[in-house]
Amino acid sequence: MIERADPDGIHLSEGALNYLTAFRRRFPRDNRFGNHGLAAGNGSFQPMTDTDDTDSDAQTYTSGHLEAAHYAAPGSVAWTYLVKTNSQLSHKVGRRAFMAAAGATLAAGMAGGAAAQSGGGQLNFGYDLLSDPWITADVTVETHEPDFEAFDYIADDESVESLAGATLADRVDDQTPHNPVRVRADLIDIDDYRRFPADLTTTDGNGDEVDASALDSEFWTTDASGSTGSISVSETDDALNIAATGQAAGDTATATFSDFTISDGEQRRVLQVVANVNQLAADAVVSVRVVDTGGNEVVATIDSSADSSADDVIATAQGQGHIFQTQFGDMPNGPNLDTIEEVIVDVSEADADVTFHGLNLESASRWQFGDRERVNSDDELVTETVYEQTGWFGITELSTLYDTDRFANAVLEEVRYDTAFRVSELPSSYVEYKFEDSGRSDFDRRMRYVYNFEFPDAYSLDITLNTWYDEVVFQYPSDRYMAMEVATGLNEQVALDGTDDISWTSRTSTYTSGSQDDEIELSTTPSSDSVLSLHGDVLYRSGEEDTATSGGAMMGPTGREGGGLLSTWLGKIGAVLSALGLAGLANAFRGS
Repeated sequence: MIERADPDGIHLSEGALNYLTAFRRRFPRDNRFGNHGLAAGNGSFQPMTDTDDTDSDAQTYTSGHLEAAHYAAPGSVAWTYLVKTNSQLSHKVGRRAFMAAAGATLAAGMAGGAAAQSGGGQLNFGYDLLSDPWITADVTVETHEPDFEAFDYIADDESVESLAGATLADRVDDQTPHNPVRVRADLIDIDDYRRFPADLTTTDGNGDEVDASALDSEFWTTDASGSTGSISVSETDDALNIAATGQAAGDTATATFSDFTISDGEQRRVLQVVANVNQLAADAVVSVRVVDTGGNEVVATIDSSADSSADDVIATAQGQGHIFQTQFGDMPNGPNLDTIEEVIVDVSEADADVTFHGLNLESASRWQFGDRERVNSDDELVTETVYEQTGWFGITELSTLYDTDRFANAVLEEVRYDTAFRVSELPSSYVEYKFEDSGRSDFDRRMRYVYNFEFPDAYSLDITLNTWYDEVVFQYPSDRYMAMEVATGLNEQVALDGTDDISWTSRTSTYTSGSQDDEIELSTTPSSDSVLSLHGDVLYRSGEEDTATSGGAMMGPTGREGGGLLSTWLGKIGAVLSALGLAGLANAFRGS
C-alpha cells in the first residue's frame, strides 16, 4: 500500500486511489450532460478541468445522464452503464471534498469484515441462521394520499413520513385468504362518486360556473304531502343526506333529482350507489327509483325484510359503506327503460336516514374496489375484484385499488393494515451488533446485538401492538444461545455498550428449550408508547459470520436479495455518491 495522505488522513491502496481518480476525472464536468461522452454519441468521456487540490475546483451536477464505462477496473469489470434520472441534483463538489468523502466511503465499504459494525442494513436477514424478530400489530393511517406508499402517514408537523419497520403481515398459509389491507367505500374520496351527471354545472360564490353533482342538495326537491312527518335533503362533507322523521305506517315522503337525461344505452348503464344507512326504523323502506319519460322505472331498496342477495336490494340493515352496482338491464323492468330523466328517493312506513357518498347512473362499468382473495365453492383459493360490499373489507394491497383510472386519484381515510414490524425493515440506527472471538473451538465467533423497536406518535396514526415474536433458527439451540433477554417500557433506544444499564427479562430458556423453526413469544403485551429492545448473545462459526454479514454490499436494505458482482460494484459506487450528497445518482446506481 502506498501512503497517500488525503484531507482526512485515510490511507488508500494504489488500486483504490486509481479507481477514485478515474471516477473523478471521467465524471461529466458541467450541467450540460448532453454535450459529454455517450450522451453526445461520440463514445468518449470528457476530462474534468484540472487536478488542483482545492475545493474551488467545484462542479455543479444537475438532472441528466450519468455515464460510466470501464472506470472502475477495466480488467475485471467490463460494462457500460447509462442511467436516466429524474432526481433534481444541485451539489458543488470540489476535488478535496470528493477525495475525502469517497475515500472514507470506499474504505468503510472494503472493511465489511470488521469486528464491530452497526446498522441492520448490513445483516443478511435472508440467512437461515439469522432470525428476524417481529411484532404483529394493527395500524390505522387516517389519510392515504394517491402518491403515498403503504404505511406512509402525515406527521404532526405536516411532513409525510414512512412508518419505520412496518410491513404487511405474512400470510398464514397457501390455502388461507390473505387480505391484509382494509378499507371502507364511504371513506374513499374520488371525483367519480360526484361525476353524475357529467354536464351539470352551477355558479359558485364568485359567480363562476363550476361542475355540479347529483350529490348537491340544491338540485333536489322534496314532497312530504303523503306523510304526517317531514323529509330533508342536506349536504355533509361532499355527501348527500336524505332523512325522513315523524312518519307513521302508510306514510311516504320523497326527494327528487331530475337535472339530467340518459337517452341511449339505458340497459347497459349501471346504477351505482355508495351509502351509509344511519337509521332504518322497523318497517321502514327506502326506495331508489330510476324513472324514464314513459313512467317505467327500476327500483333498488333498503329494506330489513328484503332478500340481501337480490339484484335490486342495496341493504337490509343499518351500516356504513354499502356498495351497490347493478346494470339496469339486469333489474326487474330494466329492459323497458327508455330515456331516463328522474331519480326519486322514497322513504315509507317509518323513519329512515341515508347518506349517499356516491351516486351514478351514466357509467356502463362498475367501480373496482381492489382485489381480494377468497375460497370458492371448490375450496380453491382465488383472487377476485371487489364490486359490492358492506362495511370494512380486506384487499390484497392498495395498488390493486389504484390500478383503475377511476380510482387513480383516490384519497383514502382510515386505512387499516394487518402489520408486522420486522427488524429487517428497521432503520440502521435501530440495530447495533458486533462479532468477536468467543474463545471456543467449536463456535469461534460470538455475535452480540441489540434490536430496538420504537414507534412514532402522530395524530393521524394509530398503532396497536399484539404479540412480539422471534424464531429459533438453530438445530441445537442450547449450544448457540448464550443469553437472550428483552426490555419493555424504555424511554430511549439501547446501545450495545449500554446494555449493563438496563433491567432485562431473560428469555434464554424459551430459546434453548425450543426446536428449530419454532416461533416463540417474547411478549404478549407490548406497547407502542415505549421502546422495546431485544438483547442477544449468540454463538456462530466464522463461515456463518461471513454469510450473516453479507447483506451490506450484496443485498438490499433488508438483506433479502442478492445481486452478484455487478450489484456489489454498483452498491459501492452508490455509497460514494451518497457520501457526496448525490442521493439521486446514488439511488440510480442502487436501483432504488
